[in-house]
Amino acid sequence: MSFSLKVKTEISKHKIYSNIEALIELSAILKTNASISIRNAIFNIDFITENLDISKRIYKLINKIYDYEPLVTLKKNDNIQSEGVFLITIGDEKIVESLLTSSGIDYYGNFTIDKEILFQRLNDENGKKKAAHLKGAFLGAGTIVSPEKSYHLEMIFSKLEDYEFTRRVVDSLGLKPLLNIRKDKFVLYYKDSDKISDFLSVIGATNSMLELENIKAMKELRNQINRQVNCDTANINKTIASSEKIINEIRYIEEEVGLNNLPDQLKDIAKLRIENPEVSIKELGQLLDPPLSKSGTNHRLKKLSAMYEDIKSKKK
Repeated sequence: MSFSLKVKTEISKHKIYSNIEALIELSAILKTNASISIRNAIFNIDFITENLDISKRIYKLINKIYDYEPLVTLKKNDNIQSEGVFLITIGDEKIVESLLTSSGIDYYGNFTIDKEILFQRLNDENGKKKAAHLKGAFLGAGTIVSPEKSYHLEMIFSKLEDYEFTRRVVDSLGLKPLLNIRKDKFVLYYKDSDKISDFLSVIGATNSMLELENIKAMKELRNQINRQVNCDTANINKTIASSEKIINEIRYIEEEVGLNNLPDQLKDIAKLRIENPEVSIKELGQLLDPPLSKSGTNHRLKKLSAMYEDIKSKKK
């Protein structure tokens, strides 16, 4: 199951608490994923979905609001890789007219009520009406990429007015979206994981939101580990490069003078450096008896380097 389908299935199973919230949700689905047609001289509204849970949700919303049982049919479609699509049809012209009027649109999907009045209808103390609108808009027009791959949630609108209305709703909730126009469609989208998480929380997709947060935390942990590994690798490479330089100098001193002819302090550190090329200067100092600080160890290595330079210059 795709992550989009998980989210839609989760919110499709929410309990329907009130007629007004049901109407707001159904109106949003109507504006994003329904068609109006005339059959037998009667206006019909057809809601279309490939998902059984969404079809059940639409059926329950209609039944809750109008105490009416819409016709549900499974329509075969050879062009999609599924069993078909569910058609939920309202064939009662009075209910069709009532739903369109309540949604503030005419038979052509044009606004018939001032959009400011429609927006004010969504205002309540707990934000449930706005959540109902966004839930319906997402069920009808939304998709979300699996957070394992990337962070991207979008809703596609055929009409600019519907996009602008929904944008105003999410803006009022502090979830300012991005806009893209794709083949004459208006796309409201998010690529910020925090905003996507907040959006899922608003529409009540709590389980999906928690899954996203868990995946995000794991990705951040992996990135942190990778950064630490890269940093450690860089430090090791730096240590090895520095170690190779001083070891070559020590080998030169050994050939020209002999390590046993060096002062004990320099002889000990020289032998340890040759025997332990991978350890840091600090770790090298801890191998001495008695142990030596990093600065003290570095000081002795610099003396060996100076001795190397001195021997080399005298041979020229």
